[in-house]
Amino acid sequence: MPIKDSVQHKPTAMFGSITRVLLVGILSLTVLYISAIYVLSQRQAVHEIEELFDAQLAHSSNILFNLLGESVSTIDQSSKHLPVVYHGLETALKNGAQEGDGKDSLNALFYEKKVAYQIFNANGKLLIKSGSAPDTPFANKQPGFSRTELNQEQWRVFSMYDEDWDFWLHVAESEYIREDLAHDIAAQTLLPGLVLLPIILGLLAFIIRIAVNPLKQLAEHISKRDPKNLSPINIEHIPKEMMPVMEAINDLFLRLQDAIKREQRLTADAAHELRTPLSVVMIHAQNALAATNDVDRDSALKELEQGMSRISRLLEQLLTLSKINPESIPLSKLNLLRLTENVIAQMAPKIYEAGEEIEFKYNEALVEVNIKGSDFLLEILLRNLIDNASRYSPAGGLISVEVLSTMTEVILSVEDSGEGVTESDYEKLTERFYRQQQNQSTGAGLGLSLVNSIAQFHAGELSFYKSEMGGLGIKLVFKTA
Repeated sequence: MPIKDSVQHKPTAMFGSITRVLLVGILSLTVLYISAIYVLSQRQAVHEIEELFDAQLAHSSNILFNLLGESVSTIDQSSKHLPVVYHGLETALKNGAQEGDGKDSLNALFYEKKVAYQIFNANGKLLIKSGSAPDTPFANKQPGFSRTELNQEQWRVFSMYDEDWDFWLHVAESEYIREDLAHDIAAQTLLPGLVLLPIILGLLAFIIRIAVNPLKQLAEHISKRDPKNLSPINIEHIPKEMMPVMEAINDLFLRLQDAIKREQRLTADAAHELRTPLSVVMIHAQNALAATNDVDRDSALKELEQGMSRISRLLEQLLTLSKINPESIPLSKLNLLRLTENVIAQMAPKIYEAGEEIEFKYNEALVEVNIKGSDFLLEILLRNLIDNASRYSPAGGLISVEVLSTMTEVILSVEDSGEGVTESDYEKLTERFYRQQQNQSTGAGLGLSLVNSIAQFHAGELSFYKSEMGGLGIKLVFKTA
């Protein structure tokens, strides 16, 4: 079958460039902020203008009330030529437009068209009005401020009543003036922000580029690094927000380094220790093939079986040693007493078959005491301790297993009745491939090394002592959960 080349796909960025996201986000917030300022400024301006123009409207109404009051007394209210229309102000404004500044005068003319007044008698007859005022009344006969709509335009009206001459004065002002002024004020507030927006955008882009520069340095540092170099990354002047990223990368490097070392150690240990057993197995296989009778053949096959068992046990121990790391093995609360009982029950038949005895001692308080650990690893630990004690105990010897507890600790002890180990050799017992009584031992010398690794994994304390039976005593102390 043809072998397909593996293609490495680059990851797709979910949010695109950080710089672009920050620029768009901050710019959007800035525009939103400026828009909010514009709306709030316009509302505030409308409120202030309302108060100011209402006061001006009331003041103008009082002036007109005083000026036109006497004119009402001279008007023949039965005349058919009513109402009297005053155009004097408009004429003056037109003359001013010709003589003065054209822009200011046109604004004044515009304002004149948006202000009007009316005077009605008590019977509702229109007596006097300005040139821009309609014939219909601006408001009802109610003094004070009111609003009305004429020709699809809103007007603000101030009404006054003269008791002496019995007439109503309505002075109206188009609200368009107020809205236009409020809009102008808000626009003046908004204008500086709009002018400064490109400058702000440029400064933001510059600042963000400086802020993300350590990310580029980190990426460049990693891309240029030798694949075999798993030492921690060290970049000076790194922002604190990037520290978790760099610490996570360094932690990954350390775990990779540890995994590679464990694989290298497994390979080296297997190559070192399997060389002799494989040679022995090969010799026994050749002997079985060359045997001329059943007795020699059976003897060679039995030796071959024992050699294969030793290789199987060795490989199992090596693989277990290579797997002991916190990332791959979960921890949970467990009862060491129950676990020890189960392991002893499983191993007891083999021990009795070897002509040995095993005893188990514990205190009742352990029934409710737990430790935090891996039942898989602790079962391997117990099996290796009991198996090690069985290997070095003589026929008819005794293996003693004891589990005790204090307020904060659980203590496991395993003793054999063999010849023991000198105190000077205690430190060597946890070394790989070190075997007690090397000429007599059939083990690979990995049992106690495995026990030590499992104890360290569980933050336990391992120690050795001389048992009361003369053999080796092994004690492990674990913290309670």
